Amino acid sequence: MKILVTGAKGSLGQDIVDIFRAAGHEVIQTDREELDITNREQVLEKVGALMPEVIINTAAYNFVDNVEDPEFFPIAYQVNAEGPRNLALAAKTLGIPFVHYSTDYVFSGDKLDGYEEDDQPRPISKYGETKWHGETLVERVGGKYYICRLSKIFGRPAISENGKESFVSLMIRLAKEKPELKIVNEEVGSPSYTLDIARATLQLLADKHAPGIYHIVNEGRGVTWFDFAEEIFALAQITTPRFPVTSAEFPKPAMRPKFAALKNTKLPRLRSRQEALAEYIKTL
Repeated sequence: MKILVTGAKGSLGQDIVDIFRAAGHEVIQTDREELDITNREQVLEKVGALMPEVIINTAAYNFVDNVEDPEFFPIAYQVNAEGPRNLALAAKTLGIPFVHYSTDYVFSGDKLDGYEEDDQPRPISKYGETKWHGETLVERVGGKYYICRLSKIFGRPAISENGKESFVSLMIRLAKEKPELKIVNEEVGSPSYTLDIARATLQLLADKHAPGIYHIVNEGRGVTWFDFAEEIFALAQITTPRFPVTSAEFPKPAMRPKFAALKNTKLPRLRSRQEALAEYIKTL
């Protein structure tokens, strides 16, 4: 099949490209320079000319705290909500599947045992709001859409201009640079490996699941940032002293969901987070 991947220079985008190519598919990789997903006319024209058989959107504006600023909110909304809608329209016009990635930040974070796919979103940050609107607009367009929610992803570094460092890489780097670390012991989530997400996406399309919302996360109990850091340090054999602190120690503009572990109830289970994390750390 011919696959169009947007945001191909990002952490997840790179793995999507590699996994689908390894499976024998033709992959057209685009980033902002080649395709501005916020431009509806450009999207419809270019997608119509390329005639892909699947569109996978990994593009996103994920500078969570910036989105609280009225200056940046419109940009985030264009990328996270209007962009997915434009791609969904193009996919529906061609009658092809469309895969879009969302986030645990669409939830309020007050469900202690985690969220299932059909739980009602209630974002508490402007970033979460833009991602929820993206989900809603894609659903309104309809067609063969797959909205895949992710949580605290880690993987290879992005090569895009505004790529962010993953939490895993950040912790390992800071542990080498600082005599001790203070790490927030809040925000329970389901950290997941981009390589496994890419493989699950390939399988999702191969199995021809019904359109809808899916959670793609590695198996394992929900963890706080501090808990996750402890897993990282144990596997990387790092002994730098570290201490759990509350989020008040590092105040930020955007609210984060306190308990937002994602439950995968619809797809085959992914391998454990610890196994995936161990594999990733060996690549660093």
